[in-house]
Amino acid sequence: MNFIGILQGARQAMLQHELIDAKEFDAGIETLRRWGEGTGAALWYSRAWAEGRLPGPEPPSPRAPGRRRTPRQETAGELTLMRFLAESVEDLNSTLELENVFKKIGARIRSAIDCQLFAVLLYDEETGILEHSYSLRHGEHRKQEGGLRLGQGIGGTAAKLRRPLRVADVRQDPRYVRVRHTDVEIRSELAVPLLFKDRLIGVLDLESTELDAFTPEHETVVTTLASHIAIALENARLYGRVLAEERRLERELETAREIQKGLLPSSPPRIRGGQIGTAYLPARILGGDFFDFLSYGEGRLALVVGDVSGKATPAALYGSLAVGEIRGRALEHAHGPAEMLVTLNDSLQRPGLESRFVAMAFAVYDPAGPSLTLANSGFPRPQLVRDGKVTTLQATGVPLGLLPDRRYDEIRVELRIGDLVAFCSDGVQEPAEGESAAFGSERLAELLVTLSDLTAAEIAEAVLRTSDLYLGEGCEPPDDRTVVILKVTGEDL
Repeated sequence: MNFIGILQGARQAMLQHELIDAKEFDAGIETLRRWGEGTGAALWYSRAWAEGRLPGPEPPSPRAPGRRRTPRQETAGELTLMRFLAESVEDLNSTLELENVFKKIGARIRSAIDCQLFAVLLYDEETGILEHSYSLRHGEHRKQEGGLRLGQGIGGTAAKLRRPLRVADVRQDPRYVRVRHTDVEIRSELAVPLLFKDRLIGVLDLESTELDAFTPEHETVVTTLASHIAIALENARLYGRVLAEERRLERELETAREIQKGLLPSSPPRIRGGQIGTAYLPARILGGDFFDFLSYGEGRLALVVGDVSGKATPAALYGSLAVGEIRGRALEHAHGPAEMLVTLNDSLQRPGLESRFVAMAFAVYDPAGPSLTLANSGFPRPQLVRDGKVTTLQATGVPLGLLPDRRYDEIRVELRIGDLVAFCSDGVQEPAEGESAAFGSERLAELLVTLSDLTAAEIAEAVLRTSDLYLGEGCEPPDDRTVVILKVTGEDL
């Protein structure tokens, strides 16, 4: 099979993966076929590749009458060319960093074609300018400012016409835009447009100090690589945009995280007759869990622990909305826990938020008893630890914002010195995704009994640390984790 046959055989596979433009690829094959039939260059070209020499500036010798290429010469040369093209494509696709793609393009082209100046100009569709994006002078990177308009200079004209331009003597071509270089006097130029799906990506521009330095073989090599170069550049530019967008989002998310942290209490409040301890760790940058403490007058304190459906940004925003509603309602009137949940449920019944809901425990601690009055809307039931035993406080209800006109039960627990009440979101008890060994309510109860002699703050931190052991090394937590501990000490402030 000859070289053109090899290219035609690969055409369908390359089209399926959108690596080439069919129209441009077929035109390139036709150009190669006509060139091979009309001149003896094919023999010289094949021999050069077979002997390990890349095409140079020398013109091909005319074919002797009646002389035919031998299959062995053609196969060796074509396989060498095919290997060069395959290696070039692989090399170009080995990176997504734009600067590295530029370097690989320059290295590949200059390994096949001798030129003193080489440049990649990328087309800016908004400004209509071909901007100098990468330039080499004598193989060394040189920064070059400015660019060309479509139709300006050899490169701009090649871009506008969307076909290669090979100029033997630029001094005789009125389209040439002279750029003064202190160490280079340009004589000839080869400009090849870079197209992807009929869209202009840019131009490759090769310049030499020799007259008629670029041959039809050079043009064929660069034109054959042009579509692959265009794909590599487009992928690198898209990757660059995605990377820049990711970095912007990371900065914005970090800002949002700081704002969210500012909405949560910076430290537990001091209360008469007891201690409050907290531990909080979101599964992602932003979390859907929240907690808050509200003064309820006469030394009483409302403890709020919530978990919004979903994760990350949407959950964090909805959680911020819920916290705002809670604080606003508490300022208006310090309702009892059950009545507060009814009020919050009604306020969260808003159009467009039907898929969001909040599981929440709302409790009021009264040091005068001491006592704890509790209502719950789908949050994991709190656990009371007393005298080495654990009791689950049976307060349940429908999550807020899910259904209208709900009513909630309210329970009152008389507390004793030494009691502790633990509010833990479901992320504390759940295993990592795919893990069978959950931390679980039973282990949590055993742990709370073991830790009951510690301070409330120490207990909260220890619960969070212990839950990490059940995630497995290297596993990310599947959900946000929040622990709020109320411990009755009988000590005044």
